[in-house]
Amino acid sequence: MQAEDLVRARIRDVLAVPGIDGLVAAYFNPDGPFAGTSFDLVGENPPDVLTLNDMLATTLLDISWRPLAIRTLLADSDHVSAALAAIRADLDLWNAGPHDLQSAAVLHRWLDDLPGVGPVTASKLLARKRPRLVPVHDEIVLRVLGPPKEQLWVTLATALKEPALRDEIEGLRPADVHSPSLLRLLDVAIWTRHSRSRNACNARRLVGVPEPSVPSPGRLSRRMSATPGTDKAP
Repeated sequence: MQAEDLVRARIRDVLAVPGIDGLVAAYFNPDGPFAGTSFDLVGENPPDVLTLNDMLATTLLDISWRPLAIRTLLADSDHVSAALAAIRADLDLWNAGPHDLQSAAVLHRWLDDLPGVGPVTASKLLARKRPRLVPVHDEIVLRVLGPPKEQLWVTLATALKEPALRDEIEGLRPADVHSPSLLRLLDVAIWTRHSRSRNACNARRLVGVPEPSVPSPGRLSRRMSATPGTDKAP
């Protein structure tokens, strides 16, 4: 089985869970404990400028920023703006070419190297700035989808070229929720299904979704699978 076929099958495994639409709806419930649409909508989000609102938004996804990283981002704001300007804001992952992914990977690597940032926080920040192009690739997403090392973006892009699969993911969107991208809907579905956090477990219990079986750790470590290579997008 090709890697993209395996990722496609694992996405469908998540989508087939009874009650998964209820879990996604619970995540976006404004009265609930989750980030919901605030990740996309809190503060201003100019496409080519990194703001403190962007960093605030990422903290809603359970990360924190070290003081030196914040000072570096603010001091190098022109560099970040130039890097963002090189990444198209109107492009979906499944339509991206190698140059598009490489442009995003360059900024991802730079963010990854900041003090205390790492690949997961870098992906969350880029997912705020380019939600249609960059997926969050935390430990849960990597474990569930199981892409080849350093190949999440390209493998997921190929998997999502299937219109029917995109329609199935879009089918999870609550009626009154418009801002999250398709990639964000997929991330939320995977996270609410597989996270061991107290809030996710409580949501599964309330919606009536059974607990997932404990997956095999597989061959991929968090950093090895999430960090871009020198000439590859993650």
